[in-house]
Amino acid sequence: MSNIIKLNTKSCQSCYKCIRDCPLKAIEFRDNLAQVIPDECVLCGTCVRCCPQNARILQDDTEKVRELISSGKPVYLSVAPSWTGWWKGKSFAQLSKAFKELGFTGVEETAIGAAAATHEYAALMRHKKMKNIIATACPSVVMLVERHYPELIKMLAPVSSPMMAHARLMRETYGDIKVVFVGPCLSKMEEASDPLAGGMVNHALTFDSVDRWMVRAGVEFGEEDSEVCGVAEPVSRLYPEPTGILKTLAPAETADYGYTPLAVDGLESCMDLLSSLRKNEPEGLFIEANLCPGGCLGGPVMRMHGVNATLASGTLSDTPRPEDQSPARSAGTTSSHPRVFQNRRPDLGEPSEEDIRRVLRSIGKFTPEDELNCSSCGYPTCRDKAIAVLRGKADISMCMPYLKARAENISSTVIENSPNAIIAFDEDLGVLELNPRAEEIYGVSREECMGQMLPAFYGETGFDEAKNKGVIVEAKETLADRGRTVEKSIIYIREHHMYLAFVKDVTEEDKQEEQLAELRGHTIETAQKVIDKQMRVAQEIASLLGETTAETKVALSNLKHSMAPGEEAGVRS
Repeated sequence: MSNIIKLNTKSCQSCYKCIRDCPLKAIEFRDNLAQVIPDECVLCGTCVRCCPQNARILQDDTEKVRELISSGKPVYLSVAPSWTGWWKGKSFAQLSKAFKELGFTGVEETAIGAAAATHEYAALMRHKKMKNIIATACPSVVMLVERHYPELIKMLAPVSSPMMAHARLMRETYGDIKVVFVGPCLSKMEEASDPLAGGMVNHALTFDSVDRWMVRAGVEFGEEDSEVCGVAEPVSRLYPEPTGILKTLAPAETADYGYTPLAVDGLESCMDLLSSLRKNEPEGLFIEANLCPGGCLGGPVMRMHGVNATLASGTLSDTPRPEDQSPARSAGTTSSHPRVFQNRRPDLGEPSEEDIRRVLRSIGKFTPEDELNCSSCGYPTCRDKAIAVLRGKADISMCMPYLKARAENISSTVIENSPNAIIAFDEDLGVLELNPRAEEIYGVSREECMGQMLPAFYGETGFDEAKNKGVIVEAKETLADRGRTVEKSIIYIREHHMYLAFVKDVTEEDKQEEQLAELRGHTIETAQKVIDKQMRVAQEIASLLGETTAETKVALSNLKHSMAPGEEAGVRS
């Protein structure tokens, strides 16, 4: 399955709203992004509509259709009968004229194919080969059964959808052509690309994508097409209603063939019914199923653009129109082409109980009482979230209560064990909170000072300075009655209208500084004494050295003269 619903990664804010709102939890949260899981999604469009950041982007094949038209092959357009609720006040002849201006060779109503589908449903009941029949024009219902309730595939009527039946009829009538569908549905894009659905439609567009195309092309609804194609069985135009299929059958037809007619619309209602059918299979039911509440009139595109299904139902009519007097052909002339279904349930595996408990323990869920089941992560229970983690669809970090408790525990641990005093004051300087270190430094107890001002802070001007200047004010002071010296930092938190004071006890540091200063003084005094002594010794040595040098000079001079020729022996002075 292609990813028809894509994600704008820059817009996703990890709010989990799409996971909370998706009944099938067909969304995985990985790398802080919520991505649709194509193989589990049924394209109901819930995640697109609920996203507060508009982070979902829908596939738009408009350019591919334009290229198809430019290729030269005839391209025919099949228009879903719910168009009356989208283009209110317009005639189909006007639509036909405008769409041909866009380049389509022919324009017809999908209701032609709906009539063919109704004939097939009637034949199924007449032959009584199925115990129960789930009839639907909705590919999302088919995906729901194939992907999530494959045990019930045997109940799906093997009948082509009106879109595919109409495409087949047009190809049988016009030969080698291309076919494009336009409607209010996202799942038609998937059906168009699914070979098991029939493979007769090249591309599926949405009403709003065609609107944008018309604006770009400068095409407007105005004149009517004089060659507009009609419908042989106008009642088939009621298909977009939740009971549209049943209304196209003869009133007593289902009862005559032994089937009880039922209708269900809305994803959760469909899931409830399918779950009941899976648990306790009844017999003789003919069930018309629509995934969207209100049927196709409540399709994803309709709801995204604020179209009310109930009000839109007033635009549907089975009254023949002028173009129906000479329809191009009867829908009942086509041959049967059974729809094929397949078990497409993803193999997610069943995690063991120990694995589930291991994940729960990792987010602080040690007992059933710890499991809040608050759904903040998007899953209905903590256990469901743990299973999603094991299946790679969810992240451990998605548990909001756990993260909150963890953050609070870490913060509390840091504050409780801080070597500094931390005190929070309100704007009237009443104590909001203080840690054990603050109690120790100021000699107070938490109980006695909560809501009161600490005496040690009387007259403190740092509060006003911090508030007025928006800066951290630092100061150093001595607590005489406590025999302590402290350094204070005060900050004003404007958005919370509160002050925070951080107080560091520097008493020991001051004592060490005094001791160090005393040591420095003693060292300098000792050094000076050593210097003075050394100078005296040097002077004494110099004096002695001078006398010795003079005596040596006299002795050597006498020796020299005594040894010289012609000199008399004796000592000379």
